[in-house]
Amino acid sequence: MPEHDKTRTYPAGRVPAAGPGTILMAIALVASGFFLAPGSSPHLFASPPQEEKKAPAVGKVIKLKARPAQVKDNKGAEPQLKEAVKALQEAITGEKTKPKSKAASPPATGGKVRRSAPTPPMFHMRDGTRLAGVPQAANIQIKTVYGLLTVPMSELVKIRFCSSLDSGLSEKITKLIQQLGHEEFDLREDASEQLEAIGVPALKALEAAQKSEDEEIKARAEKLVARLDESVEEPDESDIHLVPLEGEEDEIETLEFTIKGKIEEKSFLVKTRYGSLDFNRSDILSIVFQEPLVTKLSFDVPGNTFAEKNKWFDSQADLAEGEEFKLRSSGTIILASLNGTKCGPDGTRSVNRTSTSSTFKGFPTGSLVGKIGKTGKPFLVGSDYSGVVEKKGRLFLGMALSAGVVQGKIKVVLEKRPGSSLSNDL
Repeated sequence: MPEHDKTRTYPAGRVPAAGPGTILMAIALVASGFFLAPGSSPHLFASPPQEEKKAPAVGKVIKLKARPAQVKDNKGAEPQLKEAVKALQEAITGEKTKPKSKAASPPATGGKVRRSAPTPPMFHMRDGTRLAGVPQAANIQIKTVYGLLTVPMSELVKIRFCSSLDSGLSEKITKLIQQLGHEEFDLREDASEQLEAIGVPALKALEAAQKSEDEEIKARAEKLVARLDESVEEPDESDIHLVPLEGEEDEIETLEFTIKGKIEEKSFLVKTRYGSLDFNRSDILSIVFQEPLVTKLSFDVPGNTFAEKNKWFDSQADLAEGEEFKLRSSGTIILASLNGTKCGPDGTRSVNRTSTSSTFKGFPTGSLVGKIGKTGKPFLVGSDYSGVVEKKGRLFLGMALSAGVVQGKIKVVLEKRPGSSLSNDL
């Protein structure tokens, strides 16, 4: 019989997959070729090379060619061995090995940002503690001068409870004030310490005690009022709910307006992470349900900000197109150069001035004016102004004056809300 070529051939596309044993044998052969003694032949096989026989030109032929390499030692052979094994695998499978990435990237989300779940209302207690929880009632009732109002809990922004409804605290303050005049020194000292610890809720009663006929009560009340006045700072708008509310009415802020009245509920059943708890309303200082949509900013405009000379006060407040805004102003400035005339944000028409700009001729002297954007048209603000932003820009404020000596400042409160009617109360 004729001698057959030992190279096996298969029709194209029908090469059988190599089994585990075949791959191991091939790897072993490759490894044996790399770990030869120094100076030996770099070919895969130790036997002398023979003339390569051509395979029939039919089908697909798999051939392995070893790259010549100089192997210095086993350590230096490892990378080349791995490269040879990789080449062998690619030749057998017909596919290139893809490099593994260090960290798999998460699938794209289309640019959408997941919003976190809304936080539950926060209950601020009079003893300084606070606890998050969801009231179980769906509505809250407020008794006002216009009748009984029912407001859904979902519409509430903030509630401040007046301290006068806490009858127990009022009685305690009254007794402590009487104790200020006790014949025993230690009891008088103890009463002073307790009243100072109560703080602002005791301030109104202490102010009345300054007129007491008892000299000891009067003297101690005066000292306590002075201490409390020093410790009380004007709170920021964002922290107003942490200040005890004086008077006999509660304050309820909703998404649309603010209500003054007496809340009918005496307690609140609240679902918390610790279970359902019953809060007595007399123990609650305030409840913050959600952040209001309204943005409020306040700033002081110096009286010598001469808008007619293009000297404006930069409020640092940017207004968006279509945004509704409201400005409320108060305060007094003195026009020292104009016979010491006093005026508020609405200005005065009792003093005539010579204006070089036709834009300001119709504005009262010393009135508060504003503009939106550096090239915006000035408009009269006065003590009360409401408007809609036609073109976005920075809010600038100033006085309808061109020069002179002016003393004082005007306080301005800006309230803005996108796409919704503004509250009538600031």
